[in-house]
Amino acid sequence: MDMIELDGRQGEGGGQILRSALTLAMLTGKGIEIHHIRGGRPKPGLMRQHLTCVLAAQTISGAWVEGAELGSTRLRFVPGAVTSGDYHFDVGSAGSTTLVFQTIALPLLQAKGASTVQFRGGTHNPMAPPLTYLKRSFLPLLREMGAQIELDVQRWGFMPAGGGCWQATIKPSVLSPISRLQRGELLNCRLSAYEVGLSNQVAERELQVFCRSAPMAVTETRIRQPKSSSPGNLLAVDLHFEKTRICLTELGRPRLSAEKVAGNLLKQVNRYLQSDAVLDEYLADQIMLPMLVAGGGEFRCDGLSDHGETNRQIIARVTGREMSFQDHILRL
Repeated sequence: MDMIELDGRQGEGGGQILRSALTLAMLTGKGIEIHHIRGGRPKPGLMRQHLTCVLAAQTISGAWVEGAELGSTRLRFVPGAVTSGDYHFDVGSAGSTTLVFQTIALPLLQAKGASTVQFRGGTHNPMAPPLTYLKRSFLPLLREMGAQIELDVQRWGFMPAGGGCWQATIKPSVLSPISRLQRGELLNCRLSAYEVGLSNQVAERELQVFCRSAPMAVTETRIRQPKSSSPGNLLAVDLHFEKTRICLTELGRPRLSAEKVAGNLLKQVNRYLQSDAVLDEYLADQIMLPMLVAGGGEFRCDGLSDHGETNRQIIARVTGREMSFQDHILRL
């Protein structure tokens, strides 16, 4: 079999290339060979969460794989047919389980039967979509396109301990293109502060700071203490518009004050509301592969991140299909 060769130093030079390439290989049946994996990162090569993505993809597709080792900078991956089943994937660290999910979800939607997939590891990590964002921003879009996916969360897992546990039920689905070019009027805004094992009234301070400077009326505030294996904090705002919904999140971290967390989320909200975008830059990146499966679609975005541009390049390289981004509209 001819292998499609990819350079892991391309674009943003991170794990995005690996994950998108694995998904595309399983969707198209094409073999891929990646050199210089994560070549743009201070520590190149496969880390635990990246290796888990490879092993998960290998498991569901019966793939032949070469180079699936920690630290490996080269990978060859030839998929077989994607098979439904009951799967369990453990990152073995606080590495992101949501990125593992996004690697295998679309191929499993194409399988002949339903699958249940249990994930263990990190659920709320820096530099990865938090599970909360996945549930309330990414998955609603996929469901609008026709995806039948449900999540059951048993336990959150913050950095650095991880230990999160959740399950996805993925049923065979046909995705259809959708168009989202306008948000409409803002109807509702809910602000949620999640905290586990923290003192000094972190959640209350975050709510107060955000509401005091919010550019819109906050119609509901709430504090939640989710079940978690380790201490942690997340601030999330759900914005419900006439024609769309989005959840923006900011992860608390050690030595980052409650006031700073709230301020960072306010910056996100201000940037989003001052634009005409329907998707934020993260959703713009994440919706590209579902658009490919659906065979089309169009979304208004404020801009594309380095991840997004790299994703466009990988899709074109593997499939030959060009995804356009003009006048702030992403189209296929």
